[in-house]
Amino acid sequence: MNLHLSRRDFIKSAALFSALGVAPQFLTRTVEGAAQAIGGFKDDRVLVVVQLGGGNDGLNTLVPYGDDNYHRSRPRIGLKKEGIVPIDDHVGLNAHMTELMRLYDSGNLAIVQGVGYPNPDRSHFRSMEIWHTASDSEEFLGAGWIGRYFDHNCSGSARPQAGVAIGKERPQAFDGDRGFGVAFEDPNRFGWEPGAGADTKETFARVNRPAGNGEHTLDFLRHVTSSAILSSEEVGRAADSAGIQIPRRGRQPLHELDVVAGLIRGGLQTRVYYVSMSGFDTHANQFDQHNRLLEGVATSISQFQATLRRDGTAARVVTMVFSEFGRRVRENGSGGTDHGTAAPMFLLGDGVRPGLHGQAPSLSDLDGGDLKHTVDFRGVYAGVLERWLGVDPLPILGQSFPPVNVIA
Repeated sequence: MNLHLSRRDFIKSAALFSALGVAPQFLTRTVEGAAQAIGGFKDDRVLVVVQLGGGNDGLNTLVPYGDDNYHRSRPRIGLKKEGIVPIDDHVGLNAHMTELMRLYDSGNLAIVQGVGYPNPDRSHFRSMEIWHTASDSEEFLGAGWIGRYFDHNCSGSARPQAGVAIGKERPQAFDGDRGFGVAFEDPNRFGWEPGAGADTKETFARVNRPAGNGEHTLDFLRHVTSSAILSSEEVGRAADSAGIQIPRRGRQPLHELDVVAGLIRGGLQTRVYYVSMSGFDTHANQFDQHNRLLEGVATSISQFQATLRRDGTAARVVTMVFSEFGRRVRENGSGGTDHGTAAPMFLLGDGVRPGLHGQAPSLSDLDGGDLKHTVDFRGVYAGVLERWLGVDPLPILGQSFPPVNVIA
């Protein structure tokens, strides 16, 4: 067994330890100190990222009902008048998202039209990677945009729960050099426990071997492990304080937002929360399936906003909703839609500039049957980084993008 670990290797393996709730005893004995406030942040603002996996059909979400090209391209799955809640004379929301329309009318919803990126990739994996790392389509980056944000702005007192993903996997968006960001499904079960097996004096001696770069591997392991243990304790305290209980059956879509609201209510010092919902790869029989998905999203987000308001935390939170790409304009022969390009993004909360942002993509000037994006998604990131999180987007995004003015 090779225990000559690099920093990055250990950070990756630490995520596995936390998911399993297991760590070697010789590591868990090194906890020292008390919990400290997360450093590097000038305020207590929170960003919640909601990922709709599979490629959400933007044209049946924010519907260009005033364009005859929409109806000609979708004779079977196109929404009729009764299935749309108009925003203006050109576009409206899918009527199954009525709960979001209420947020729009109350000034708590911003919709960015035509969001994508140059030279789009229609692979789920690659396109999601581009969104997670904020890279160009021909560029491959290891670190995620949120991970780079943490690397640039977290002080030495910050611990991994600066970023929390509610789910089985830590998103690539959290990847960075300093190891911020943890993932768990149930905060009540997130923790570290003494293990067995390789927990021996010989193993301890091998881990204690110098790393060869002037830094002692054991010192690094102790530092990271101590931080992780304290983080799990703080997560547990927040969950207990909020009374979070995870239902074992009959979970609602995006039930993870209930956990997020509880952790915010319980005082967990987390800057970015990340949740995801799958099922949006609607190649066949899309109509009813997609409507149900959108209704679940709208209801869950509306309930989340209501909970934040009830808890008195709504002013601190902005929620951003995205998918890795939209769908093609024309419906396919199976009553569905295939992988496309641009789609809308949603931002919600007291801190947003409500209304429509950006230019609606043309349904007649297409790129091989696909929409041409009018807003680069990194411009939305830039607006959130600059106006909500209060940092310079340039060192995080690596290049300058005009910030989309979605934050009040």
